Amino acid sequence: VLGLIAAGGGVPDTLSNPQVRLQRGHKIYSTSVEKLYQNPSLDSRLRGGDKVIVEADDRYFLSLGATGTEAQIPFESSNVSALDAITKAGGISDTRGDPQGILILREYPSSAVAAGVRGPRQQRVVFTLDLTNADGLFSARNFPIHHKDLVLATESPITNARTVLQLVGSVFGVANTVTN
Repeated sequence: VLGLIAAGGGVPDTLSNPQVRLQRGHKIYSTSVEKLYQNPSLDSRLRGGDKVIVEADDRYFLSLGATGTEAQIPFESSNVSALDAITKAGGISDTRGDPQGILILREYPSSAVAAGVRGPRQQRVVFTLDLTNADGLFSARNFPIHHKDLVLATESPITNARTVLQLVGSVFGVANTVTN
């Protein structure tokens, strides 16, 4: 596979986290070009009828809430941790975010939760991370983000209280203006 890629002129720089897919018969083998270069033992000798495709990685995750960016963010590397995802989303807003309430929402295929299958017991799972202590930071660094996960930074309770106080203050301000 590496020889074929080299003979074809290499991988274009324009591809985001390029992926290599080898179709052999009815089976498809896939890895990132980065992993293939780093670990040549993953290279495979081609056989007649094999098809090799090099394409951009189409995986992404979503970021919402009190992050710097509410967007669909593409995977720029083979593995993205929760800490990487928060960083790619622009971090947690200092004025709005609650570092104790980082939620990762994941939906598993129904085949993953079938009886007798090792894995999650529910199709929809919410993981919670607390970034205010070392254990939470280490967990976030080691927690893998999957394709289509939703990374949600919750709003701080202080922000909600501040908003209510501002609304009450503006009501009293309007009342004072009317009476004057």
